[in-house]
Amino acid sequence: MSVIDENRTRTLVLVFTQGVGLRTWSDAGFASREIDYYRDIAKELGAVTFLTYDKSDPHHIADLPNLGPIEVQFNSISLDRRIFSLLAPLLKFRPLKDADVIKTTQHRGAWTALLLKWLLRKPMLARCGYIWSLFEKRAGASRSRSGIIKFLEGFVLRHADAISVPDEFAVNYLSELHGISKKKFTVIPNFVDTDLFVPGDLSSRSKNQFLFIGRLESDQKRPGLAVKGAALVPDAHLDIIGDGPEFAKFTSIIDSVDNVQLLGRLPHTKVSELMGEAVGLVIPSRYEGNPKVVIEAMSAGLPVIATRAQGLSNIVKHRVNGLIVEPNAESIADAMRSLLNDTDLWLNLSQNARKTAVDEYSRTSVLSRELTLLNQLIDG
Repeated sequence: MSVIDENRTRTLVLVFTQGVGLRTWSDAGFASREIDYYRDIAKELGAVTFLTYDKSDPHHIADLPNLGPIEVQFNSISLDRRIFSLLAPLLKFRPLKDADVIKTTQHRGAWTALLLKWLLRKPMLARCGYIWSLFEKRAGASRSRSGIIKFLEGFVLRHADAISVPDEFAVNYLSELHGISKKKFTVIPNFVDTDLFVPGDLSSRSKNQFLFIGRLESDQKRPGLAVKGAALVPDAHLDIIGDGPEFAKFTSIIDSVDNVQLLGRLPHTKVSELMGEAVGLVIPSRYEGNPKVVIEAMSAGLPVIATRAQGLSNIVKHRVNGLIVEPNAESIADAMRSLLNDTDLWLNLSQNARKTAVDEYSRTSVLSRELTLLNQLIDG
């Protein structure tokens, strides 16, 4: 019988999504959030190594947070991302050979982690922040592309030692789609830094400011609905935060709407500041995974106006911690008026939103769940 040395260093290798690197994280504005989380894992577990698709040393990225104990292996010979995803386990074998457990960030490119698992004979945790096959289907992928993605997703999940998903919907959907036992799944939601996203002082809260935060595209996020809803409430002001393929389109649209402003992409710290000052977040998405922006808004005590959609209605509870609306401008406008005119309702939603975030999505809570799972995998 083997004896486990609880004091020895345990190493997690985090395999980034295909094509994604620390520069991607930095450009998207969430490098600090993610790096802080994995520094905490390194502190508790022993060591963390990132396997990324950066083509130059990410330590030289301007404004990248201190990586601390986290080591980074990157695409130093600038291979095509598809080739690197297949060759990385061999090219990086020596610096990764002491791994105790391997984790993916998403399903796309998770075959890299699977190859590494087989090469090192170590357990693998497949993380599913969103359901790849379902998102591609909703985005109108061709039948052949959908079939390939479904096969890759199922192949990775069936061969992984454990699977983490953000909610029960993902458990049920993936279990049925790929014929995988639900016992293999663990629900680990996205986390929020409840010390960064905090409610502002009531006296400093805006009386009429709403936020839309997300990618500017009309298929999933539907920022146009938020703009149309705000246009029906002249007393409200809506700030649009984000970037995307329809940035120019919305720049033109917003020019004709007096109470809407396009701010573009903002740093994470600035977003937290605005959330602490606003009246509500408007998120009229067609569907979501486990949206961090909603959890962050709740942590800041910001009531969320959300459409009745998968990934939203399981977090936002109508008239408990937010308002659920129909996907049309009139329904969104009615909800905005409710938050503007009913102070008691706003206070109740704000307090419950903060409680939801702290109780269910705090970094401490999520970190504890993940560390338990990682140690179980290492211990066998």
